[in-house]
Amino acid sequence: MNEVHIKFLFLQGGCCAGNRLRIRVGGKTIARLSGSETCTLHVPKGQSITFTYNFHYRTTISLPEGKDKVFVIVYYSVREYFPAIVMDAFRKLVVAKVVSEEEFNLANREDYKKAINPKQDFEQNKAVLIIGFLLSFIYTFLPFNLLKGQDNNRDLSFFIGVMGVIGFAMLIEQKKLLHLKEYKARVLVFSAFSIMLDIILPLSAFMKYTLLLATGMLVMTVLRMKAKQT
Repeated sequence: MNEVHIKFLFLQGGCCAGNRLRIRVGGKTIARLSGSETCTLHVPKGQSITFTYNFHYRTTISLPEGKDKVFVIVYYSVREYFPAIVMDAFRKLVVAKVVSEEEFNLANREDYKKAINPKQDFEQNKAVLIIGFLLSFIYTFLPFNLLKGQDNNRDLSFFIGVMGVIGFAMLIEQKKLLHLKEYKARVLVFSAFSIMLDIILPLSAFMKYTLLLATGMLVMTVLRMKAKQT
């Protein structure tokens, strides 16, 4: 028999925090764990262990041979920044790994959470904000000037312009709370809408070229942003 020590680290708060990790061996449930709990089980040699969380998140590991004591850390988490939080819907969210006894004893929720959601400090890029606000104001006021008297997507231009102003203001206000990848994703989403408007709005060739050039500068500038080295 293997003596298996298991520690479950639940790394995300919210509505799922009350659910429990179900541990199955040989098709039978032999234990349940809440977040940050540990347990010790005796498992027949050669058996695999299946961990199930919230019914549909599941992973299975095989116990290493030649060891009487096995230490396993199981954690459930999604990355808490856009767009990774969307992509994680298609990723295995329950992870189980065999570790040393020392790592098992030192493992804690906060360290694992920081590893999955690393803080990325970065300098606010003034060029991104200036170009972003400028494009947003242009799209906001286009319906009252160049598009006046035309019905072609005037409301869409105004809506995207206003949301752009709000969005870039939030980039200033929430900068310390944002992951760099989320910061970039927000700017790139706005840039995609800007290119769409540039295509569909009935503007002059000069105006289209100017807006497209400004959007390209915005994309290139935000993609070149890097996190501070620590």
